[in-house]
Amino acid sequence: MPQNPARKARTRAEILDHAARLFRLRGHAGTNIDDVMLAAGLTRGAFYAHFTSKDDLFAEAIRAGHGLLSQLRAEEPPAVLKVYLDKANLTATAQSCTLAALPGDIARAPLAARLAYANILYATIAELARGRSRKLDADATVAVILAIGAVTLARASGDTRLSDWLLRCAQRAAAALLKPRASPAKKRSRSRRKAAGARPAKPAARSRGGRA
Repeated sequence: MPQNPARKARTRAEILDHAARLFRLRGHAGTNIDDVMLAAGLTRGAFYAHFTSKDDLFAEAIRAGHGLLSQLRAEEPPAVLKVYLDKANLTATAQSCTLAALPGDIARAPLAARLAYANILYATIAELARGRSRKLDADATVAVILAIGAVTLARASGDTRLSDWLLRCAQRAAAALLKPRASPAKKRSRSRRKAAGARPAKPAARSRGGRA
C-alpha cells in the first residue's frame, strides 16, 4: 500500500534532520546509513524510499542544515555574528552550522554536495550584505570568511586561550566591517566640509597708508 504523501514527507524530513546532525558531528566518513536510520527510529530498508545513496543524503543534508543562514534570515546580522562568535556558544555553533562543521568533508565530496555548500555560502554572504549595493559585497564576504574561519579554527584548536582569542578577534573585525555605510550624499557633504576646512586662509589686507 503506497505511503501517505504527507507522512512520507515528514519521514524524509526527519531522516534529513538526523543525518545533518550526525554529519556535522562525525563527518561524512564517520557517519553511515545505519547510524542515520537508527537515530530516526527506522530500518535501513526504509532509507531507499527517500534517497538513492549516502552521497545523495549528504548533499541533501548540506542543503537543509545551515544554522548561520537561518539565523541571519531571522535577525539582524551584527547581533547574529556576535552570538555566533561567542566563545560560550562554540560547541553548539560548530554542531549546528554546516559551513563551519564540514568544510574538509565538502572539499572531498562529490560535486552535488560541493555545489550545495557553495549555494549556502552565496546565500549567507547575501544576507550579511542586506542594505548594501551588491549581494556579493566585499566587506560582507570578508565577514563571512572571518566568522566561519574563526569557528572552524577555534573548534580544531586544543588550546582554549587561543580559541577564545580567535573568536574575539573575528568578532571585532566582523563588527567593524558591517558598520552601516554613509550614503553617497552624506559622503559628498563630508568631502565638501573637509575641503572647505583645508582651504588656505586669505592673506591679511594691507592698510592704505603703508605696510601692514
